[in-house]
Amino acid sequence: MTTTPSPTAIGDRLADIELIAPDGTTSSLRTALGGTSAVVHFMRSSSCPVCLAHIAMMQRMKDAGELGDAVIVVVAPGAQPEAEDAAARVSRRAPGASTWSSPDGHAALGMARGALLQHSGTFVVDAASVVRAVTLSANPLQGFSPSATRAALAEIAQAPVRSRGAGSGSSSYTLKR
Repeated sequence: MTTTPSPTAIGDRLADIELIAPDGTTSSLRTALGGTSAVVHFMRSSSCPVCLAHIAMMQRMKDAGELGDAVIVVVAPGAQPEAEDAAARVSRRAPGASTWSSPDGHAALGMARGALLQHSGTFVVDAASVVRAVTLSANPLQGFSPSATRAALAEIAQAPVRSRGAGSGSSSYTLKR
C-alpha cells in the first residue's frame, strides 16, 4: 500500500521534485525557482478551471505589484502531455508563469489523491525554498489564498531567508479536506 507523506509545512524546505517541461525536457523544482521567492501552485489537473482561475488571480496580483520579485511556478500532475496542455492554458492567464508537470510531485509534497480527485495547493517559498505559506485542499476553491500569499511575501520582504528553528512567525498554513 502506498502512503502519502505528511503535508509540507511552514519552515520546511520544499522538496526538490523532478519537473517535466512542455517540450519534454526535465528539470528540478529548485532549478525552476531560480533562487528567488516564488508562488508555486500545484494544479488538480492540467485543465482544472478553478486552478486556472487561481493562476489568473496570481497574475493580477503580480501585475499589481503584490508579488514583488516572486515568480509564479505552476505544476500539473502527469507527464509531458499534461505539461504541454497546462502551459497552453496557463499562458493565456499568466504569460509570465513557468509551467511544468510532475508525475509524483503532488504526492511527494503531501497532496493526496482521494475519491479520484487530486488535491491541489499553493506554496509560497523564499529564495532558499523555505516554505512561508501553504494552502492545500481537496476542494479546488480552497487551493489558493491571496491573503496568505500577501502575508507570506510581506514576511519574506522583512526577513528574506528563514529556516525551521528560526521561528516561522507565520500562521498561513491551511489544510482543508
